[in-house]
Amino acid sequence: MRLHIESMGEGRDLVLLHGWGMSGKCWESVAGRLAERCRVHLVDLPGHGASGYSGDDWVDSLAQAFPVDVHVCGWSLGGQIAIEWAARHRESVKSLTLVSSTPCFVSKENWDHGMPFEAFEQFALAFDADFAATMKRFLYLQAQKDAEERRLYRALLGYFVEGERDALHAGLDMLRNLDLREEAEQLSLPILIMHGESDMLIPISAGRWLAGNMKGAKLESMPNCSHAPFLSNPGRFVSILMEFLDES
Repeated sequence: MRLHIESMGEGRDLVLLHGWGMSGKCWESVAGRLAERCRVHLVDLPGHGASGYSGDDWVDSLAQAFPVDVHVCGWSLGGQIAIEWAARHRESVKSLTLVSSTPCFVSKENWDHGMPFEAFEQFALAFDADFAATMKRFLYLQAQKDAEERRLYRALLGYFVEGERDALHAGLDMLRNLDLREEAEQLSLPILIMHGESDMLIPISAGRWLAGNMKGAKLESMPNCSHAPFLSNPGRFVSILMEFLDES
């Protein structure tokens, strides 16, 4: 499976991984500024945006596309994929930035920082029954409580891509089943956690867990931001990320 990747700029390689139902275009408000000092790669995950879907392993596809040393920044589901990428291909990932992400999206025993399992299953059923309405509710949840709630919701609507249903279902399966707490605890590389303080989809308590359980991880909480701080406050996002990369 060949991934669609748009690259820009020169310097250290920075791979940006979007969340479920989006594409690499969601990073456009920060990509240009990051590309002033990095070689930025905007990836469309399998079955999203312009990338096809064949059922291949998503992490292996990324590792094949970027066999050299890369800095990886993942948002939401993209952050979970970034954790697994670093765990399985430690020699190729130089640093991790996890944006509004979590090691485990769904609540379970000894993990109360996720979406209740029953609520997730209801969402999955609604996704099949009324795709358009369900996605609008999902995107609104991501924007809720943000200082720029209306603007953010419109931006998320604009970046949403329907994608291939099989790929979206595969992404839902990842959100339902992935529990990367053990992998996260075993990683040893520079790690930045960025999380909106008002995130209603993945609570900041998940980001605090990551910061407290990943060796050397640093947490930057983003006040007045919900689930997409790079859209809510792109200037601060770029500043924090570039400072981290300079120190890595």
